[in-house]
Amino acid sequence: MAGSGHQIDGEHALEDIVDDAIESAHGHKEIHLADLLDEFGTRSFGPILVIVSLIIISPVGSIPGLPIALGAVIVLLGVQIAFGRSHPWIPQRMRRIGFSREKAESARDKWHGWLERIDHLIRPRMEWATGNWAEWIAALCLIFLSATMIPLELIPFAVTLPGVAMLFFGVGFTARDGLMMLLGFLVTIPSIVLTILWWPFGGGG
Repeated sequence: MAGSGHQIDGEHALEDIVDDAIESAHGHKEIHLADLLDEFGTRSFGPILVIVSLIIISPVGSIPGLPIALGAVIVLLGVQIAFGRSHPWIPQRMRRIGFSREKAESARDKWHGWLERIDHLIRPRMEWATGNWAEWIAALCLIFLSATMIPLELIPFAVTLPGVAMLFFGVGFTARDGLMMLLGFLVTIPSIVLTILWWPFGGGG
């Protein structure tokens, strides 16, 4: 399922994924989802989830409307994971979604130490939490987390919480790391609570 294909290995796994994503633009000023699919799409869902979630939680994700657009992408990926596809498919219209390469490079440089520390924690483990049942539940969580982008985008930095959960799932899928999958489930819970408290559109109940 989602975890088949490319796996994270080495000491700089997340950094390598980010570097590959930036280089996928081949010198152009914008990185598009089409570039990311060309780079990662034949591997598995994991790297695409990692990159999209990093965009959401980075300053790049503060562009109005971008979290919702990327949330729609995550919904599509979640549905495909739930139905057992091995590789992601995104329609042509979504493939044109893009963001500044310069901002992506700035975020990478700013997060270098943070990504490096996380890389040291990632490894294949707890296989019982990476099986088909876990991927199916994670797919449902991804769909819900994407839906939270609509109300939470109106709250400054609130989309960071579901973005972090998505990142954990992406790393879990890619590295077959059950601990990261469990952390994804754990962070989904406060995302649910925050959405309920601020629905509709920051109304606070």
